[in-house]
Amino acid sequence: MSERSGVGLVELAILEALDALGAQPGQPYQPNAMVLAAVEDLIGLAPGYAYEVLLDLGRPWTMPVSLISPCGNFGSRGHDQAADFRYTESGLTQAGQVVLAAERGELAPVPVGLINGNTHRGGTRPPFRPQGIIEALRQVSWHCGLSDAELAALVGPPEFGNGCTVTGDFAALAAGRGTILRLEARVSVGEDSVVIENLPPNANPDDTAADIANRARPHDWASRYPALHQQALLPLKDLRDESRAATDTDRLVCVPKAGTSPDQLRDQLIDVYGVHTTVEVTLPQPLAVMLRGWVGAHQDEDLPASLASLQDAIP
Repeated sequence: MSERSGVGLVELAILEALDALGAQPGQPYQPNAMVLAAVEDLIGLAPGYAYEVLLDLGRPWTMPVSLISPCGNFGSRGHDQAADFRYTESGLTQAGQVVLAAERGELAPVPVGLINGNTHRGGTRPPFRPQGIIEALRQVSWHCGLSDAELAALVGPPEFGNGCTVTGDFAALAAGRGTILRLEARVSVGEDSVVIENLPPNANPDDTAADIANRARPHDWASRYPALHQQALLPLKDLRDESRAATDTDRLVCVPKAGTSPDQLRDQLIDVYGVHTTVEVTLPQPLAVMLRGWVGAHQDEDLPASLASLQDAIP
């Protein structure tokens, strides 16, 4: 990864290709076939491999700071596959431009890698709230003398871009120890239904809806194990999938059977994997050490200016 942004070699090649093709913010999108051909010229990576990275850079559920703007079908977290790269287009976001400026020495380094993490590609570094990382680094660069605990509190817990709830041993994570986070959808109770929204980013919404529906159906072993079946069966009268793949909006509406309150159904739905998931995370060093080390490595540059530029580039 680059020391000036934390962005990987392939990601940088994609940003450079977009910039060279004139796909700056406010300008027309460029065909991804042309982008990937330029990437192959830059680093020799075949389009089929580079396309997967490009898709991640444009998918809103993968990372807090999006570096490219997608046009066309980039797929979904469900079973909707992305269209072939011959039929999609991309453009740089303002944040992508800031990364390129930092890489070229036109700005001081920016902490995009610290913010985005790498769990979206199967890594163990979780994403964090952009403003939390930026403010903590700003305080370190100003030599405010904050303790490790105060810096960790400024950053806050990991934050995944779709708004799911995150719980776990945040103190262990901040100390550089591995831990398991629980990611949970927002499950709200209405007058006669339960609404599930903001599914965890590592959940497949299509599979989650199918699993909920399957757990509401009687099984052929019900007569042999009635007590177990009654315990496992979801008291669900109706399930409506009102999700919108085009906007990556999750929304499952669950109506309980007669005799079951929405609160009772909610308590059972939360235990369905997909409504909640887990992810193993760790940091290579304690969080405060990483923050101070990042500032120390670039202390001769105008970090407050670059942090302000990144902050302005994040919607």
